[in-house]
Amino acid sequence: MRNKLEHILLSVLLGLSILLGLSFWLNTVFSFNLFCPAHWDEFARLQASHTPIATGFYVSFAVALLLFVIGFYLIYRPTKRHVVVEKQPDNIVTKPIVEDIPQQTEPEKEETPVVAQMPINRPPRLNLPKNMAQIAAQKNSAREQSVVAKQKEDPSQNPYNPVVSEIFSNAGYIVKPNPTISGFVPNLFAIGANEIVWIGGIDCDVEKIMQAIEKLQSVFQSTLEDIPININAFVLDNLNRYDSENSPLMVFKSIDELKEFITEHPADKITDEEQESFDSYSEYIDTIIQYIKNL
Repeated sequence: MRNKLEHILLSVLLGLSILLGLSFWLNTVFSFNLFCPAHWDEFARLQASHTPIATGFYVSFAVALLLFVIGFYLIYRPTKRHVVVEKQPDNIVTKPIVEDIPQQTEPEKEETPVVAQMPINRPPRLNLPKNMAQIAAQKNSAREQSVVAKQKEDPSQNPYNPVVSEIFSNAGYIVKPNPTISGFVPNLFAIGANEIVWIGGIDCDVEKIMQAIEKLQSVFQSTLEDIPININAFVLDNLNRYDSENSPLMVFKSIDELKEFITEHPADKITDEEQESFDSYSEYIDTIIQYIKNL
């Protein structure tokens, strides 16, 4: 597009230059004003009356037209590259030598400014311990055995609940593996846009889930100081042990009640501009899940 525009501008400049040069020549030699209608009327009258006109007058127009055609050709002629290939022995790979082609260097990539579409673009670097891998290797086995034992004693600690996970997945939330938080394993752990975390339990102890929430908030504040993460917690109280009005978290008395609430409050849709930020947030939560079970 840029080359086409340059060619058009050069063509206009060429035409104007030849026109002005021709006008100056005719006005000086033949006293003929190229832009005066009266002179053209007189020229037409002389031709009609077969009055002899100087041959140089016609030659001037022919030369001007020839110059314009030559200039127009030079502007639009295709450029050719001359490639010379040297003959070399058969056992040597031939290499073309390109002549008359200036060596082009790759232009430096300009840094494009990032326009913030959300309050954050990417979570800052986590302040996790450098020896986290060592800690995980030493404690994973003991933690997993302890969790399995507690799950056998208390069925409410069983983290596998496909029905609850499906409810949140259908509402647009991303269901994550259930982490172990201070010995407590929730039945649901999901995330959504705008830094939202959902944590829920089925017939579990409210005190335990509140302790897990406090632990999560503490980890979030120590590893991600500048970005608040909103934690929504609920209990599916099939045994009717808690009062929904006086509970510090949301209490649902049936799976249908939970489904109705989540369907009415789905996750916010993520735009293309927000996708990269959400992927960073999701990776951050995955790291926290691996990190928090060793505390």
